[in-house]
Order: sequence, then structure tokens, then C-alpha cells
Amino acid sequence: MEVKRLVVVVATPILATTNTNAQNADDDILTELEAVTVVGHDEVRQMREAAMPISVISVKQLEGTTTNINDALARTTGITVRNTGGVGSASRISVRGLEGKRMGIYIDEAAIGQLSDYMSLNDVPTDMIERIEVYKGIVPYRFGGSALGGAVNVVTKEYPPVYLDASYEIASFNTHKLNTAFKRNNKKTGLQFGLGGVLTYSDNDYEMKLQNLDNRVVKRDHDQFKKAMVGGSLKATKWYFDEAKLELIYTANRAEIQGIDFDIREAYTHGQAAISALTLKKDNFLAKGLDFDFDACYSYGRNGLYDAAPFRYDWDGNRYNAVSAYGGEQGNYASDSDNRTHDFTSKLNLNYLLNKYNTFNLNVYGTHTRQKPENELMDKSFGYQTNFPSHMSSLTVGFSYDLTLLDGKFMSATTIKNFTYTSDTRVLEQTFVNNPTDISLSRNYWGGSESLRYKFSKRLLAKASFSSEVRIPTSEELVGNGYSILPATNLEPERCNGLNAGLLYHRNNKFGFIEVEANYFLNELQNMIRYQADMIPSMARYANFGTVDTKGVELEFKGDVSSFLYVYANGTYQDLRDRRKHETGSEAENPTYNKRMPNIPYLLANAGIELHKENIFGGKEQNSRFLVDASYIHEYFYDFEMSKYQDRKIPTSLTFDAGIEHSFKNDMWTLSFKAKNLTDRTVYSDLNRPLPGRNFAFKVRYVMK
Repeated sequence: MEVKRLVVVVATPILATTNTNAQNADDDILTELEAVTVVGHDEVRQMREAAMPISVISVKQLEGTTTNINDALARTTGITVRNTGGVGSASRISVRGLEGKRMGIYIDEAAIGQLSDYMSLNDVPTDMIERIEVYKGIVPYRFGGSALGGAVNVVTKEYPPVYLDASYEIASFNTHKLNTAFKRNNKKTGLQFGLGGVLTYSDNDYEMKLQNLDNRVVKRDHDQFKKAMVGGSLKATKWYFDEAKLELIYTANRAEIQGIDFDIREAYTHGQAAISALTLKKDNFLAKGLDFDFDACYSYGRNGLYDAAPFRYDWDGNRYNAVSAYGGEQGNYASDSDNRTHDFTSKLNLNYLLNKYNTFNLNVYGTHTRQKPENELMDKSFGYQTNFPSHMSSLTVGFSYDLTLLDGKFMSATTIKNFTYTSDTRVLEQTFVNNPTDISLSRNYWGGSESLRYKFSKRLLAKASFSSEVRIPTSEELVGNGYSILPATNLEPERCNGLNAGLLYHRNNKFGFIEVEANYFLNELQNMIRYQADMIPSMARYANFGTVDTKGVELEFKGDVSSFLYVYANGTYQDLRDRRKHETGSEAENPTYNKRMPNIPYLLANAGIELHKENIFGGKEQNSRFLVDASYIHEYFYDFEMSKYQDRKIPTSLTFDAGIEHSFKNDMWTLSFKAKNLTDRTVYSDLNRPLPGRNFAFKVRYVMK
């Protein structure tokens, strides 16, 4: 069987059917997808629950290669991934210009946004992934929560009775990654045991050009990153529930802070967390046609910033005393924080299939976060306590109704949601004045969405969705993180009123398939939350910006043009504009009214080809792939464009990646080699934060099953 890289797009609002009685409804979707890939019943059921366009990055695009999740997402229509550096650096996923905390991030439909201090999508080895689902516009109601821009859901693999997967990757800048996974499934008892781990290390010591220092070239000398994760699971499939699973995970990381304006030599961040999760699922729960799905997760974490060096250095090696008597290289204070966090999330999803025309869904999603920041050095630097305990709770309740008519040609999905959150803390309204204030908040909001799909023929369908959704501020946005982000307890939730419309044409050919898709989107984001610098150096807080309008188009073509050649190309134009007629909090005219929002790409494109062939070098049970990808992001301004002569810009980037993959013995052994940024172009996705130049990675993987 030839190995192909497939990117499937299902632009279909389909019933949220999680019941085996829905086989007839699934048959239509299997017919629509059968030429794209072989999709099992369960996978189709998950994809058809989406009431909006969904891009699905398949296992064959990820398996065995040195590609990570962020690299795969960055090649998807309408998505950019903003990085600040090399391995382990901060990154933000943007869908149609809405990025960061607006995005819902899920692993097997379980939200990990609450755990962002300890986990990221890139922590999931690509070898463990069955597919990545990218939802644009409306987040599936079964996920719960209050994301706005869309959602990324990583679906992990189901394993055979005995499975061992181990890989080792070595890459430029002294980067090493070790991934292991072992599964043992006892069919007689229905018990499955799993154990796995991930180790990542990188010096990230590439050369960088400092635009803020007359394009001076220096070598990153304090950007070392270390991370370890280990986890185990126990799943039962023959108890009362169809699936009962318990997971335990421990993770720890340490990341040095790379200087840009100054040569930082000692500061670093650290974190560790213990995470436990419980999943319960049962079809025909209490009544025929009623499916039960429950998730709960608890984590205890400790994280902080160490910054207590007695001296600071510039890039010429000149030494300066720290501003604070207690040390610190980054600002006016020293830090040795030990912030303790308790996070709890739970989700209940009840799905009732009345008949093949009508489905009802109830989703209840709750979170609770309790923070206890401690930073004695920071308190000594200021002369008084600067951070205080806090807790925040949220509850989102959604009710959805799906309707199917005209033998499946017309489908509708309607959702109504209620959002509630409370927050309690003490804050210093002015950090330089020792006068803490007790703050208690309680807010309630309503939102909803409507999605429609009509299939003109087996090859052509149209879809449209309308929404008015709310995003509750995260605990970090409201109460800070204890060392670099100050509380902003007056934040209002964001609301996005959106329209999405598109056409999808899909045709089978003798080689596979050809697919063309076009989408138009229009959003009004109210009370936009932005991260902005504070009066205190190296400190920041979140604030409501105002109203921002977004409109844009997406175009994509992909398909098999021969028995051995797959091609794809996509482009996105997204125009975000400041719609505030007056300055925030005043009647003064806003000088940036109707100007493009800064620091957000607005024109981007991707293209690539793949050659795939069996036994190209002779022998048997071998597969080979040759891949070339190109990515283009047009120049954009870091600040509002008040003059075309401004020099604070993120320059245009055009990068090329290439890879070779060869497997033996039906994928038992796989060797992969990848070269990124072949032309060694200087690339930025954030101001004065250059990304690595040309770099290479080699990976060997062994699978026993």
C-alpha cells in the first residue's frame, strides 16, 4: 500500500450522532469521503459532528517525519503559528487573525488551555497522532468552553493488543528528542495499559541578527530548553461504561531566557505539574439513543521565574549593577517565584438521537483555578507584598439541536450557550503603591450559533454559519501569573459576531481525488483583549482594546495529479481593522480608526508537492516519500501604520522545507531527514525575535505491533 500525505476538508454541518443506531446517516458521509481516505465509522462520527468547515491533517502527513504539530498547522489554510525562537519557545496559533487564548486547544476533545504553563500541543509526539482537526469559526458544541477563533483538536491513536513505538531525533543546535509509547491490550478482560514518555533538550544556540542593535549578529548563548514528560493510563472497555479511562501525567521543564536588548546570562523559568484525568463514556445511557460522555481533569502545578543575578551585561560585555539591590537582569526587581496552582476542569456531554432527522445535545463545561503566588525576592525588591492568592470559576452550559432533511442534502445545527464566571482576589491597583484592594466579580452572558449546509450534488456543497459567541477571560488574563503579568480584574469578556460562508468541490479521479474550496468570513470582535506593556519594565497586563472587524477569503486546491504525485496550494487574505471611533475611555478622536490592526499577518500562502512510491530502491515492503513545502507571509507592521516609512516591521518571509522518508518492513522501521529554511533566510514572526536559519533533523523510529 502506498504511503500518501492527505489533508482532508469536511465542510459539513452534520448531526452530533454518537450512537451506533446512526449507521444509515453515516453512510452518506462515507460515500462522500471514500475516495479521500479510508475512514472508520468512529472517525466519521467525530468529523460529522462539526457544524462548520473542518480541515483534517491526516496521520500520513505526520507519521514518521520530523515534522511537529506547529509545522503541520502552519501549512493549513488560514492558520499562522507565531514563534519567538527555537525549541520550547513561546508560540501562538492564529486562525483567521484571531490568535492565542481565543483558540480552543484540545487533545482528544479534552481542553488543555488551563494547563498552558506546563503543556503545549508540540508536547504530543506526531507518531502518537491519528489526525489533527482544525475548526474555523464555531467550536463544536461537544467540546464545551468559550473559545472564539476556532479550535485545534489532536486525536490520538487507538492501538492494537501489543504496541511499542520508540523514536529518537537529533537536530541542529544540539537538539535531541526521545519519544516512547507502550500499550498492552487484553481483549479478554477489556483492560488496556499504557506507558509513555517524552524527553526534549536543545541549546537553541543559533545566530541571530538584532534589528534593534543595527543588525548586529550574535549567537544565542542563553536559550537552553529542557523538558520531560512521563505518563500512564488504564482503560477498561467491559465494565458498566463502554470506556472508563484513568490517566496520570507528570511533566517538568526549565527554559533559559534569551536576551535581546541585553545579554541575559542567568534568568530562567521553570515549572512542574502532576495531572490526573478521568474519562467515562457509554452509549444508550439510561435510554436508547442517549449517549453519555464525561471528562474530568485535576492538576497541581508549580512554576516561576528565577532572576536574581547581581549584574547585567550588554552585548559588548560591559557590566552594570542590577537596578534592584536584590538583583535581576530584566527589570527593576528580582524574582525567585514559586507559584502554586490548582486547576480543575470537567465536561459532561449528553447526546440524544431522537431519529435520523433530529438530534439534541446538552453540554456542561466547568473550570476552577486556585492560585497561590509566592515571590519573596520580588516582595523585598518593592518593599511589600505584591502578589496575592486568587481563585476563579467558570461554567458554560450549551444546548444544541441538529436537523437533517431532504435525504441528508440539507443540515442545520443550532446552539444556545450561557456563560458564567466568578473571580476573587486582592490586587495592587498601582504596583508602586502599597494599597491592595479586594476584588470580587460575577458575570453572566448569552451566546449562540447557527450552521447550515446544502449538498447540491455528490461533488458540490455549500455551507454557512452565523454566531454570537463569548470568550471568558482566562485566570492568567484576570489575575496575572505572579511574576511577569499583572492582574487586570476589570477585563470584560470578548464577544465575536461572525459569518462564515463557503463552497467545496470534490471529485474523484483515477489517481485519488481533486478538491477545491473557497471560503469568505466576516467577524466583529468586541472588547478585544490585548497583551500590553505596563509602566514597570518587564511587567505587562491584559486590557480591553475595543472593537475590531475582520473580513477575509481563503482559497485552497489539493489533490492527486498522478499515481505518485500529490500537490496542494492555499492562500489567505485577512483584513483586521480598528473600529474604535474614539480613544478608549475618552471622547477624543481615535487616530487609528479604520487602520489595519498591527502585529497580525494579513496575506499568507502555502504550497507543496509530494512524491510517493513503493519499493523505489528495490526490495519489498518499503515505502518512500519526498516532500517539498513553501510558505509565504507578507510584510506587516508591528505598530499601527501611521507612515509607510516606519521601521518597526515584520519583514516578508518566503521559506522552503524539504524532507525524505523511507520505511522498511511495512513501517516497522522508518528513517526521516528534513531540512528547514533551505535558503537560510532571516525570518521573524515577532519583532526583534529572529527564528532559526537553515537547520536539519534526522529521525529513526521503530514500531512493534
